[in-house]
Amino acid sequence: MLETRTVDPAEGLPTGIAYALWTLEETRRRTIAYVTWTDEETGEVDEISAEALDWQPTEQRHSVATLLYHIAVFEMDWLYTDILGVPEDEERMLPGMDEELLAHFPYPILLPDHSYTPVSGEPLSAHLDRLAASRRVFLDVVGGMTLEDFRTRRPTEGGAPVTPEWVVEHLSQHEAEHRGQIWEARVAAEAALGGE
Repeated sequence: MLETRTVDPAEGLPTGIAYALWTLEETRRRTIAYVTWTDEETGEVDEISAEALDWQPTEQRHSVATLLYHIAVFEMDWLYTDILGVPEDEERMLPGMDEELLAHFPYPILLPDHSYTPVSGEPLSAHLDRLAASRRVFLDVVGGMTLEDFRTRRPTEGGAPVTPEWVVEHLSQHEAEHRGQIWEARVAAEAALGGE
């Protein structure tokens, strides 16, 4: 079956929000395809192994697991601190979340030196659940906005004001850039680990 290459925004949302969220969702679909994809001819799923997920590449700074956590935690950071205006806490964790969502984010957003929090030892399913949970919450909040609210500037801690519209575009770009790193880390890991 051939892939359909069309834009299909969600119905019932203002046009500007619907198209922006479609782009965000398409970005996530492609990211997930880099760690678990299905061969269109055979239907066989080619999922990244646990070893490759945690493997630390010498050519770049982050494992696939670390990058997947970073994508999800930054989505929640932008939502809670920049769109909803909840101040960060001293441990650089995510305040304002309910316990069920917070359970997906046991590690700091960044380390004290502002490097990514290294993540390992979690199965791929935990990473996929985290990405799904963060996206559900993000879509619920942003999808419930009016177009005016979506384009209203919000103050940030020590930075330029942002609009939710800009945050959606930024998160799409951010994830797409890390997706390239994920692919390179996976390919390098599987080569180093003997084609797992």
